[in-house]
Amino acid sequence: PCDKVIVDDVKGAKQAVEKLISKGCKHIAIITTKDYVSVGKLRTQGYLEALEDHKINPKASLILKIEDKLLSDDHLDDLEKEIEQLFKSNKSIDGIFAVNELYAVTAIKVARKLGLEIPKSLQVVSFSDGVLSKHSTPSLTTVSQHGQQIGEKAADLLINRLELDETEDGEDEVYETVIIETDLIERESTK
Repeated sequence: PCDKVIVDDVKGAKQAVEKLISKGCKHIAIITTKDYVSVGKLRTQGYLEALEDHKINPKASLILKIEDKLLSDDHLDDLEKEIEQLFKSNKSIDGIFAVNELYAVTAIKVARKLGLEIPKSLQVVSFSDGVLSKHSTPSLTTVSQHGQQIGEKAADLLINRLELDETEDGEDEVYETVIIETDLIERESTK
């Protein structure tokens, strides 16, 4: 056990998918990780909850689970092929929720290659608000995790922990989990 600073992955994912639904998307795919990656699992849960809340039946064919190894530069072609297959098998996709910005930017690249216009015929939202999100074309609507705030809070917890360790002897340690709220940052990949 230890102190933790985390974001509410389920809530952030739900917010992202609800944005797509509010913009008219009815056939929303998710590009996520295999279930052994907890972040992917939690974000998939948020995706499913948003669909259920809006009476949209989730379809297994719209859930693309990617192996971690495809995140490396050596495997980006394989990632593109898997995403291309998702589009070709599901011609009605009008929204994509990606659990990270690499998946989202790759989905945009593949979609454009297949002749889809972003955001006119396909809208895309991603988790994490990094460099790729701001510099992709079109720029990516994202769930911001507030990395600066996470870092500051983690530093505070660490300093407090170090100060506690100097003053306390043998008492049961109580660990703190801090949850940072996410925000949706709207850019050009949604209407």
